[in-house]
Amino acid sequence: MKKIHYILLFLISFSINSQNNISNIDSLLYEVKKTKEDTLILKTYAKIGFKTIFTNKEKANKVIIEGKNYAKTVKNTHWIAELDNIHGVYYAVNEKYDSARFYYKKSLELSKKHKFKKIESKCVNNLGLAYWNLGEFDTALNYFFESLKIDEEFEDEKSSISALGNIGLIYQEMNQYKKGLEYQIKVYKIRKKYKDFNGLPISLNNIGICYRSLKKYDSAIEAFLEGIEYAKKSNNLLTLSKLYSNLANTYQNINQNKKSIEVRLESLKILKKFGEINKEYMFSYSGLVSSYNRINNLKKAKENSKKAFEILEQTPHLKNYSLTLLLETAETNFRIGNIVKGRKNFEEYNKIKDSIFSKKRSNSIADMEIKYKSEKKEKELLQTRTEKAETELALSRTKNWIYILLGSLGLLGMLFFGVNQRNKRKNQEKILKEKERGLKAMIDAQETERSRIARELHDGVVQQIGSIILKSRNYFSKSNLSDNKEPKELLESLENSNQDLRNISHQMMPRALKELGILPALNDLLEGSLSFSNIKYSLEHFNIDERLPEKIEITIYRITQELINNILKHSKASEVSVQLFNANNSVILIVEDDGVGFESKKSKKGIGLLNISSRLDMVNGNVNFEPSPKSGTLVTIKIPL
Repeated sequence: MKKIHYILLFLISFSINSQNNISNIDSLLYEVKKTKEDTLILKTYAKIGFKTIFTNKEKANKVIIEGKNYAKTVKNTHWIAELDNIHGVYYAVNEKYDSARFYYKKSLELSKKHKFKKIESKCVNNLGLAYWNLGEFDTALNYFFESLKIDEEFEDEKSSISALGNIGLIYQEMNQYKKGLEYQIKVYKIRKKYKDFNGLPISLNNIGICYRSLKKYDSAIEAFLEGIEYAKKSNNLLTLSKLYSNLANTYQNINQNKKSIEVRLESLKILKKFGEINKEYMFSYSGLVSSYNRINNLKKAKENSKKAFEILEQTPHLKNYSLTLLLETAETNFRIGNIVKGRKNFEEYNKIKDSIFSKKRSNSIADMEIKYKSEKKEKELLQTRTEKAETELALSRTKNWIYILLGSLGLLGMLFFGVNQRNKRKNQEKILKEKERGLKAMIDAQETERSRIARELHDGVVQQIGSIILKSRNYFSKSNLSDNKEPKELLESLENSNQDLRNISHQMMPRALKELGILPALNDLLEGSLSFSNIKYSLEHFNIDERLPEKIEITIYRITQELINNILKHSKASEVSVQLFNANNSVILIVEDDGVGFESKKSKKGIGLLNISSRLDMVNGNVNFEPSPKSGTLVTIKIPL
């Protein structure tokens, strides 16, 4: 009889893996029920129910409910708990996390009561996943640690992989990458020990992400490459495409854009083999557009952008993953002079971003309503206790008044002294605020005037000179003077003057700063200031995904402008590095050169420190000048958001 059971189990597994046809599933259940072996029947229900969650949700729900009813009929508590847990997974996959938690907790209660430790561990881990998806990281982390503790009690090293991996991922999501790395390495070691070739690429992908976030790029590349080898051996195509995508991002982080492009193209090949169009397509194409923009191959950037949008038309459910693609495409369009299309890209970007924000806000309101109802019930329960407490409180009030009167006498003396000191501080604060207001008004007026002059130059004088150039060229052509030396020199002089005025207009208030934001504006500033000198430059940025407040963007731009001007005048540098990133809710700007450095006493006047400090006071920022390891100057600016 046992042999027949084993054969049936093999056939069940094969049939589920190879076919999703409803009639096949029903006939399989019918055949198994003929055996009248309760454990085999329930195991079949559980196996079919779990597998069909990912292929046929409607059928999955029906099979799970049938299985639970059968388990209740034959009074098999173990399989009631197991199927409740699977029912929770069904709701979690459908993103109904409150229902998922309900079934996980039902299963957990039953498992604890009857000491089904393996099911208990799975339920606790699944509860952690549900809370994680609801954004409650601390609660999720507690459940994952509890699951890990259960696995360790039973010395079940393989089962602990799930909890360890989830703990690592939670730490990654909380930006605690050192802790995340520690747990992902533990998972990697266990998987390697048990030769889990399907799981190893996933672990190495997570390890690589941690190393990259810690800026240990060589270790990240090594992890991604090892993961790629394992993924190829196990034919794990989806993880393989993710590994390629993350490897490409790492190459882009270290400005190896050509390598990044090669790897992204490999990722796309894998995705095409995989067959299903998913969000990885969007990430791959966005990355390609970004890399081609960086190496100034705008033709290729445009081609890949077009392909991505064609895919997006076929798969509108991927719209929320197209934000980076829209930004990179906008940059391409602006750089090739297609301003109208660039603006459309930005409008679409803002529309999708606002839509995502609205959805999150609606979810938050729903959560608040649930919380409010819970608190209301708690208040009703506490009301009776409060009435009793008030009676006891009345008896102690008389005694408290005596203490209060005695304390008040002491406080009056302290209060008099405190008021006197506060008045002094207020007077000092008023003087400082008055100074700040004057300084702010001066800087605001300066920026307004710069903007007005820039607009007048660009829309007035530059346009007029342009008109004169066109009329002159037309006149010389009609008079057959175009090839004469003097008309040629006159036109060249006018065109040079026009370009100079345009450059001055952009320096005073660059359009890129208003229309695109700080990163394109800084790129234009560096290119315009340094491209005609012998100074090499680089611009790196990290975690600057959205526009910064206007005042902060103008401050960063003006300070960079001041520093670049000083480098050109005084530093004798051959290389300049500019970095801008968002860390711990602060914007940090680093400008470094390899020039002759500076003398600390003279630097305050020589490199415009007073002007920089005045601007930073307006945004509560600070500046630090120090010698660079490259022998030049290292300037660090920090502005809180």
